[in-house]
Amino acid sequence: MEDRLVSLMLPQSFFPYRCTDDDKRFASSLATLSILDAHPVGAKPYEERDGGCNDDDQLAYAGQSYRLSGSRAEALSFYRKAVITDGWKPAPKDMEGCLVKAIGGRKVYLSAGFPDVPREKYFDDYHVQVSSAADGGGLC
Repeated sequence: MEDRLVSLMLPQSFFPYRCTDDDKRFASSLATLSILDAHPVGAKPYEERDGGCNDDDQLAYAGQSYRLSGSRAEALSFYRKAVITDGWKPAPKDMEGCLVKAIGGRKVYLSAGFPDVPREKYFDDYHVQVSSAADGGGLC
């Protein structure tokens, strides 16, 4: 929603690129990826799944936040197995900590992480995100 509000407040010429209808459809398809539903036993999704397309770089993205009841180590172990099973591969070295997979003819990047500054009482909240820019890049 924020992206849309910012887009409405700024002149069209502010963005050198614009998300196309295909970019927006691709963003919607990213939100259905099974890796965003995968989570360790005891982890619960919170907040709605986010997603969309950023006009400034034609970046299609989707993500899901989780509240963890187990340890971070258990969550990391779970995802190490889940991403291999789902066909994700390590991204190039300049995108360390990120995974990549071809989906619909585009490179899609996957990242997951815990916040640097935890919320007050939810130290183990974490976020899983997928993204793909029209130029083949992504956000990790």
